Amino acid sequence: MTLRGAWAGILLAGLTLTACGGAETPVGPTPPPVTVGPTVLGVSPASGPTAGGTPVTISGANFAVGATVTIGGVAATNVSVTGSTSIQATTGARAAGAADVTVTVDGRSSTLASAFTYFSLPPPTLTGISPASGSTAGGTTITLAGTNFASGATVTIGGVAATGVTVLGSTSLRAITGARAAGVADVVVAVGTQSATLPRSYTYVVAAPNAPPVVTSLVARSSRANAPVNFADLGEEIVVTATVQDAETAVSQLVFEWSADGGTFTGTGASVRWRAPTGIAVPAQLKITVKVTEPVGGTSQSVSSTVTVRVHDSIKEISDLSVQFLLDFSDQKNSAEYVVRNFYTGCAGRNEELQDVQNNRLYYTITSYKIGTPTSATVNFGGTCPYQNKTGVDGCVQTPAEWKAIDKRTGLSETSIGTDQTTAVYRESRWWLCDSNFNGTTTRPFSSFIR
Repeated sequence: MTLRGAWAGILLAGLTLTACGGAETPVGPTPPPVTVGPTVLGVSPASGPTAGGTPVTISGANFAVGATVTIGGVAATNVSVTGSTSIQATTGARAAGAADVTVTVDGRSSTLASAFTYFSLPPPTLTGISPASGSTAGGTTITLAGTNFASGATVTIGGVAATGVTVLGSTSLRAITGARAAGVADVVVAVGTQSATLPRSYTYVVAAPNAPPVVTSLVARSSRANAPVNFADLGEEIVVTATVQDAETAVSQLVFEWSADGGTFTGTGASVRWRAPTGIAVPAQLKITVKVTEPVGGTSQSVSSTVTVRVHDSIKEISDLSVQFLLDFSDQKNSAEYVVRNFYTGCAGRNEELQDVQNNRLYYTITSYKIGTPTSATVNFGGTCPYQNKTGVDGCVQTPAEWKAIDKRTGLSETSIGTDQTTAVYRESRWWLCDSNFNGTTTRPFSSFIR
């Protein structure tokens, strides 16, 4: 073979290969896709009552969404395709006996002959009802006792169908009464075509008028330890709590509306937080009101309650009381009783201070005085003041003071200078002084000018 002939053979071979397997090979029509119908292989459980209502699981193959199920020629309900091999459904009612189970998908069906058996249940019995009476308006939840209860059971009371029938077991079911005229009524439970009656076992009674809610208490309380109830300082946030009772409605279902003469609220429901205002004259009394509403059948019933909160500027108030006391003491035209008018009668310090003022008036003539601005003022309910450790008080004030006086007994002059500590208590809805003690020096040792 010549070289040209060899190349020709190669080219021919290439053409031959192209002709056999290349793009020029003729292509025939695409065959239609093959559709496979469903296959039913089993059903569980394999039996149920003639009343229907039995949940079943059907196993097989090629199940798809949209599948329908019949059992003994009766359409099943609640059909749910849980996968290509499983369907869940609920049996319908049918006569006793063996029944075919059929699944249909897109017009193709599969039947498992005699795969499910319907059987007749013994008739139900009724032995008791609780409670045995309720409102003519209905809505009473009752529990029936008996035997042979099954899914699909219905209940009538005095011929009126009950709602919300729930079979708790073969011997117990629960239902809600419908509305009916007052009087005794028969109770009937039906399971399929069989029923049981408990004659004159339930009494409808005329319901008493629905009472509105009752607010048993309304309390405002500071978060500070030992603080009095219904007390707040300017700008202080306190908790306001309503205790409410209602015979028909749970407290969580009641509607609470809060309002006040001033301040702001945070939160909702029976307990809220209220912040006292800041820009008001004090002491002040502000009312906080809660309106509690009970919705009843489209008609609301409401009740309101009010608590009065006493708002103070405690630091300023006890400081002012301390300064005023020292000024009154220094003006000897004031009687001793007038000087101690702001001391609480329940404090032992009041009588002690009254005696001190009387002695001062008797033995000394004040020639000049200087009462300064308090250097310290604190509020701590039930606490302790630093000088002489005065305990069980609610506030402490330390005020610088200086007096010049002449001892009437000797004619000698003296000067007393130092800090006066007054203690304060909150009683009867206001601030009072409780005790006064002077921590200072005098130019005359052993002087009794001031305690």
